[in-house]
Amino acid sequence: MNKKLKQCLGIDVSKSNLSICLGVLNTNLEKEFIGHCDVNNDLSGFKVMVSWIRKAVDNNVELVVLMEATGVYHQRVCQYLYNQGYKVSVMQSGRVKRYAQSLDQRSKTDALDSRMLSMLGLERSLRPWRPPSKELQELRALSRERSSLLKDRNVENNRQGAIESSCYSSSKASKRHLSRLHLIDAQIEAIEVEMQALVSKTTALKRRIQYLESIPGISFISAATVIGETLGFESITSAKQLTSFAGYDVVLRESGRFKGKTKISKKGNSHIRAVLHMPSMTCVRCNPTLKQFYQRLKPHKAKPIVALVAVQRKLLILMYTLWKNEVNYDPEYEIKKQQEPKALAAQDSIMV
Repeated sequence: MNKKLKQCLGIDVSKSNLSICLGVLNTNLEKEFIGHCDVNNDLSGFKVMVSWIRKAVDNNVELVVLMEATGVYHQRVCQYLYNQGYKVSVMQSGRVKRYAQSLDQRSKTDALDSRMLSMLGLERSLRPWRPPSKELQELRALSRERSSLLKDRNVENNRQGAIESSCYSSSKASKRHLSRLHLIDAQIEAIEVEMQALVSKTTALKRRIQYLESIPGISFISAATVIGETLGFESITSAKQLTSFAGYDVVLRESGRFKGKTKISKKGNSHIRAVLHMPSMTCVRCNPTLKQFYQRLKPHKAKPIVALVAVQRKLLILMYTLWKNEVNYDPEYEIKKQQEPKALAAQDSIMV
């Protein structure tokens, strides 16, 4: 009789529905799948799903629940299942998409996607999801609200310029646009004050953000936005994963005689890339380490922006390193690192 080795519940999340499929891996390495009708993506649907899970799963074998990160729509079901004591894992959409492509599955439905997720969970070792702190979630919400208002301000600035440049300009329309601009500026300022207050009341968060602020060119808003978007780098385990998460991973297209351009994928968190643009321009002027790095790259790149993007990527990794190690920025770190091999070589020569 075949025994169950592993169980995985795949959940395909949409705004209003959840498509669920239970996958079971037996001792002969065969997979079995049990589907269920879609449930609502709300509390009533969660209760129906949990009731079915308790009847369908084998309590002697650990159950893993796997779903794909879908903006904000997966957050409530994640939190609910975590509170119920289930082991939950959330995977980035890029990894799920690449796995789905490897299956050569031409059709795409919610039911097939939930089955694919359960199959993925049976085959891979998954990193458990833990709910981020309330402070980090609030910080991310504030930073995104600020980002949205910045875009609105650019739109209103362009409209104001168009009104003033038109030969049929209206003083009343111009006044209304100016009033909207003042309102947006006031709201942006209020959000920044809220972000400062939120970080100040959490001692550990304030201390660790100050490590990031020790980098020349990094302001509080830049540091707080990166920490909010990554939720304190909670799900990041390496610099490579971080660059992919932010869309800074390099993509090269070549085939036969065709030589494509090398560029970043931009398939990641756009908020991080946007907030690091201005700090990178400051860093190439006042940060000794990144200034030297930029000057070394710039002559070999077709456009200066390419070297500037490389600075942004290096800056993000630097912020991640300081956050994880809980240390301040050391401007002489690169010099000390280069001197270490020389010191070791001198010691070897003395011993000989």
